[in-house]
Amino acid sequence: MTANNITDGKVQALPIKPLKTHAGEAGRRSSITSFDDMLKAQGRTKSTKTSAVKHLDYSADTSKLDRTGSSRTTSSASGTSTGQSQKTNRTVSTGSTSTKRTTSASSMKTTPYDSYFKKAAKKYGVSESLLKAIAKAESNFNERDVSSSGAMGVMQLMPDTARGLGVEDPFDPEQNIMGGAKCIASKLKEYNGDVKLALAAYNAGSGTVRRVGGIPSQCRSYIKKVLSYQKAFETAKKV
Repeated sequence: MTANNITDGKVQALPIKPLKTHAGEAGRRSSITSFDDMLKAQGRTKSTKTSAVKHLDYSADTSKLDRTGSSRTTSSASGTSTGQSQKTNRTVSTGSTSTKRTTSASSMKTTPYDSYFKKAAKKYGVSESLLKAIAKAESNFNERDVSSSGAMGVMQLMPDTARGLGVEDPFDPEQNIMGGAKCIASKLKEYNGDVKLALAAYNAGSGTVRRVGGIPSQCRSYIKKVLSYQKAFETAKKV
């Protein structure tokens, strides 16, 4: 400081230029005032990157959970009855618990409605194991099951079909099973005992089977499932 910087006893502004860095780039000022500040800045950057990675990992996990099926609506090739179009989606009304379709020998030995299946099989001359297999494929023996297209109960009868079969309460398991047995019995008669064609007609309607001249492609997985269940029921009965 010199006398030139003092006027009337007051210190005037000093001509001090700001510190410049990066010698090759004149006029560019450093925003970091010390080595400690530089370390702190690097630490913040590293922390932000770590947080972002954790967030991405969490998002990936939740998307996997979504894909594995927490949804209550699932695709199914479950069937309709006479003259009705095929159901493609099913909403299962199982309350707070979900049912699993298992085929172990112990799970196939008995069903909740064995007496009804036995009665229906005897009355309509249909294999008891076939009736059980249809019920398992259709609703997994859930008497409150309702599909997105309106099919109801253990054997998944459409409202018009249920009325035509004399079923007054589709959610009554005995009435529903008796109605389903009557329906598949008529299909077996219609197709001269051909189980696959009868199942296709139960699933997609006789009109669809006639129109395509055989088993519709969308019914193949359904038929395979029913026949697999039928075999499992028959095997379990022998154990």
